[in-house]
Amino acid sequence: MGDLAKAVAKLEEQVKDVRELRQIVERYDMEIAGRMDEIEAIGSALLELHGDLDNQIAEYDYMAVEQSAASVRGLVDVTEVLPSIDAVLLLTALRDDGSIPDLTLPLAAFEDDDAGEHPRLTQEDLDREFKATLARADQRWEEIWGDHAWSDSDERDSQRAEDRADAEREAIKDRARRAAAHIEELVDHIGDTLWPDLVEAVEAGDRERAVRVLAEASAAARETEPAYKLYEVNLSAQYESSPMSLGPMGESLSDFETWLGVSRAE
Repeated sequence: MGDLAKAVAKLEEQVKDVRELRQIVERYDMEIAGRMDEIEAIGSALLELHGDLDNQIAEYDYMAVEQSAASVRGLVDVTEVLPSIDAVLLLTALRDDGSIPDLTLPLAAFEDDDAGEHPRLTQEDLDREFKATLARADQRWEEIWGDHAWSDSDERDSQRAEDRADAEREAIKDRARRAAAHIEELVDHIGDTLWPDLVEAVEAGDRERAVRVLAEASAAARETEPAYKLYEVNLSAQYESSPMSLGPMGESLSDFETWLGVSRAE
């Protein structure tokens, strides 16, 4: 083989090597992009869930609200999300000839419910506001009707009891609405605040930050379970106070209770 032929063969071999390397890099790029799409899609799904919750809560569809809360916990599943994060970081390091990240971290590190600062609400918080609302209603009543010339004390007491009952029913509704809003606040906190931060950390190759944010998102997602229970308890109180305030859902439940009572009587 002449010198020219040898040179051509060498160039062809180099071109072949370059093509193979390019294909390898392209496979890395595709896999990295695919994993990033999976991570970013979780943020989009959370924002979509927030919209669904708006409608479900407005319609008092408590079963759908419970399912949405469970979906949040499923989306922010550490056993699913962390491998995608690590795959992106590892493949990026291999592609760019960077240092291999330390991927050792026990799942127990994600079990801290106090990780980060996410919205919190308790029944005590709701009851405290409930009492304050009724106290304000009593004060307003005195300001409006305290100096009114009543024909007799029974008329005054009757009007006050009626107005107090209306104020209490409204305060019960507000308490249930506040419990429902808490679920939305948790979803909003994860989807709008934490997830963009997590995506940014992964793109920057900052595993420590990404893991910290994921732990915070996981803690907030777990909070949706007690948050739903809180909503369920207070929505039940609203139903007991004023069934028709739940719209078609309240009417349906009331009809079912009536039918159940008739069936038992028979």
